[in-house]
Parts: sequence; structure tokens; C-alpha cells
Amino acid sequence: MNILVIGGTNFIGPPVIRHLINMGHEVTVFHRGKTQAELPEQVNHLLGDRRDLNDFKNKFEQLGLEVVLDMFAYTQDDAQKLMKTFKGIAQNVVAISSIDVYRVYDVLWGKESDIIPLPLTEDSPLRSSLYPFREIPYRPLNAPADYEKILVERVVMSDPELPGTIVRLPMVYGVNDPLRRLFPYLQRMKEQRPIIVLEESIAN
Repeated sequence: MNILVIGGTNFIGPPVIRHLINMGHEVTVFHRGKTQAELPEQVNHLLGDRRDLNDFKNKFEQLGLEVVLDMFAYTQDDAQKLMKTFKGIAQNVVAISSIDVYRVYDVLWGKESDIIPLPLTEDSPLRSSLYPFREIPYRPLNAPADYEKILVERVVMSDPELPGTIVRLPMVYGVNDPLRRLFPYLQRMKEQRPIIVLEESIAN
């Protein structure tokens, strides 16, 4: 299968790309060239900015794409450009979403008080308010103020001529995690401390 990966050189992308190559797929990565990643030599590279996707439409047409995997569609505008660019070029679009679309995310932060049945499923209720990071001064991974995966999902799943698939990831951790989520715990384990102290905000 011929797959284009948008992004793919940071945290989650390289393991995904290596897995696709090991499965025998042909992979092209569209990225800015600012992040060096250890990718298989079979991977093709196309340098550019996702904000200029439409400018690369002719090059995308030459690739004979079957699937486009977008690792970094953060906003409604990102998704609209994605679908407009690849309509008539690709057979399917896969967009990476987040567990933060669920209403339980706002319950966790005290913005809603509903009791949400667990475990979560694809049919679990979504947040009733949009733009979860708009009001906070520090946004994870420098996400834009109009970050909203709910709107990304709506756009990707709304075009009958270009089928979409959404993958809602939970919190992801591991090698090269830019947020270093496990570091405080691993550090205390390495130092053989008798207890692991949680930050007050997490403990609450």
C-alpha cells in the first residue's frame, strides 16, 4: 500500500513509520525537515509545511497514494486543508485524534460534573464545550489556541467522497516523549527512594 505520512519525525511518527515499512508498505513522509529522525532508508521524504499542503498537490498526485496518515491535524482549518488537498488523490484519510475529545476530560478538570461510565468506548459522550486549551496560558506541545480535535474529527468524517478514519489515542509515553511524562517517577525509582511523591494537582 502507498501511504503518505504528514508529520512523522517526532515522537509517535517514527515507530509508526517503521512498523508500516516492516509490514511492506511504501511510505512517503511529508515534513519540514527540521527534526532528524532515524527512519528506514526505504522511506521517501517530501519537504514542506502542512500549512501549504495545496501547493504540493501536483507532487502528491504523482505518488499514487492510497492512504494519507495525518499525525498533526490540530485545528478545523488543518482538517479542511487536508480533505480539500487529497480529495480525488487518496482513497482514505486517517487522522490522529486524542482522548481529550471525551467529556470525561472536562470532568477530570472540573469543568463538567457528569458521571461518565467507564471504560470509555467510541460512543462515550464528547465534551460539550470546544477549544480545551484556549483559556490556559501554557498549552501542551505549543498547541494553537484553536486546537480542537472534535472539529478535526467532524471534518475528516464528513466527506463521502474521501472516507476518513479517526484514531483516538490516550496519553502516549515512551522513548523521545517531549513532555517526559514518566521522568519524575523513573527518577525516584532509579534513586531507590522509598516513596513516589505526586504533584498536588495530580493527586487531587
